[in-house]
Amino acid sequence: MPRTTPTTRDRLVARLRRQGSLTRRDLDAEHIHARWLRRLRDEGVIERVRPGVYRAAEPPETTDQTLFEACAVVPQGVVCMASALAYHRLSTINPSRIEMAIPRDQRKPVVAYPPIRFYEFRDMATGLERVRARGAELRIFNAERSICDAFRLRHEIGKDVALEALRTYLQRGPDRRVEVLLTIARDAGVFNVIRPYVEALV
Repeated sequence: MPRTTPTTRDRLVARLRRQGSLTRRDLDAEHIHARWLRRLRDEGVIERVRPGVYRAAEPPETTDQTLFEACAVVPQGVVCMASALAYHRLSTINPSRIEMAIPRDQRKPVVAYPPIRFYEFRDMATGLERVRARGAELRIFNAERSICDAFRLRHEIGKDVALEALRTYLQRGPDRRVEVLLTIARDAGVFNVIRPYVEALV
């Protein structure tokens, strides 16, 4: 069996950590022989997510790596709800499944990895942010939109989660954008729910 060289290993892991995962076709493009692939897996350098798809066994370069991976496998998806609140450091809860919005008229994708919980949203544009890193893109709703969605779907996410996010946000002083928050709240139909808390906490 051929020995894997540091160059081969480093090149493969670097690309895996940039993209999150690679398919058999990607590996062929990198000229990674099937026997090398088995050796790298046996050495614990990579691991198989599902047949034909691999990822680096080392910790990702960012704790948000799986969010990038989710956006890669669901091109129309946007990270939302509790996952977005955790990303914006507005919640102490980080769900075990990535919470992702998809357009209402789109069929829910079947995704083996990463684990995703889908929400069907009508408005996919308000508060949309795009974060680019190492050739990948993260699509996520901003802090204000995420808070409003948490209040709008508070019966699913929990009212305490929505309130924690709002309190944390309002404690940020100059970094908060209360007018933007209230504008989105009005459009989302939760203005009358959020306004009393804002008036009491600001």
